[in-house]
Amino acid sequence: MEDRFLYSEADDTIFIKIEGNATMKNSKTLSDLLAEIFKGEKKNLVFEMSDCNYLDSTFLGLIAKCALEIKKTWNSTLYIMNASNMVLSGLKQTGIDKFVEKIEDSSLQLKASELEKQDFGDKKEKTLHILEMHKTLMELNEKNKETFQNVVNMIEKDLNK
Repeated sequence: MEDRFLYSEADDTIFIKIEGNATMKNSKTLSDLLAEIFKGEKKNLVFEMSDCNYLDSTFLGLIAKCALEIKKTWNSTLYIMNASNMVLSGLKQTGIDKFVEKIEDSSLQLKASELEKQDFGDKKEKTLHILEMHKTLMELNEKNKETFQNVVNMIEKDLNK
């Protein structure tokens, strides 16, 4: 299965279907879209994840950032729909599950368009993005602080070279 994001809007809800592997490599595409979404009117935001095979820690950080931003900007909740056990496990291990609402609906049929892939302008932009997502995870709880502190230290050291 190709790694991609499908976008659909219905009434006051935005659906983003995440297919394949959701990783640092493709997180900029979704990160840029979310930045635009948060500039607009309040919407319900749903990540449909039935076809998501894998999440890395950078992408988990992006989900956490989105969940926190929705709460702060719109006093609302990020919805995770039809998540596999693997996705649910990643959300639970990092504590993100406490900041999102999980829903199941296998009957949903969307007319969605594929998002155009965005890439990082350079290595520094990519590194700063990875750093931000891991710092977001660290803010969620003490366990994440311990888990990701070495990663953040390494990234910061690399940036200061």
